[in-house]
Amino acid sequence: MNSLQFNLNRNIMAKHSISREIEQFMLLNQVSDVKRFKVITCVLEAVSNVFTHAAPKINSLIIILHCDQQQIIIDLLDNSQMQALTPPTDCPPAKATSGRGLWIINSWMDDVRIQETVAGTHLQFSIAV
Repeated sequence: MNSLQFNLNRNIMAKHSISREIEQFMLLNQVSDVKRFKVITCVLEAVSNVFTHAAPKINSLIIILHCDQQQIIIDLLDNSQMQALTPPTDCPPAKATSGRGLWIINSWMDDVRIQETVAGTHLQFSIAV
């Protein structure tokens, strides 16, 4: 299994495109175009959600991507208090101010789990390669 880890903060996100590094990592692991698009979109949505909605506000998080011949697993770890969320079952309306990211992640990924940890919150999602 190959892995890639990011230790992100708001400054890094503002100055760099993590999507290019994730793309390179998945290209090296021969992940298809469609799966790469889904993973990158879901990672960016999840990171945006954490930086926008975490309470109290956080400045950093860890992203770890694991890839083998069968699946890609993405772990996002932050030190915020876990918020119980019910993902929407239908795509939220275009004018809705939130919910689309959760809907996309739950619709496109094969498995999505969120759990409270000693250090904060752990979001994990995966998709078959």
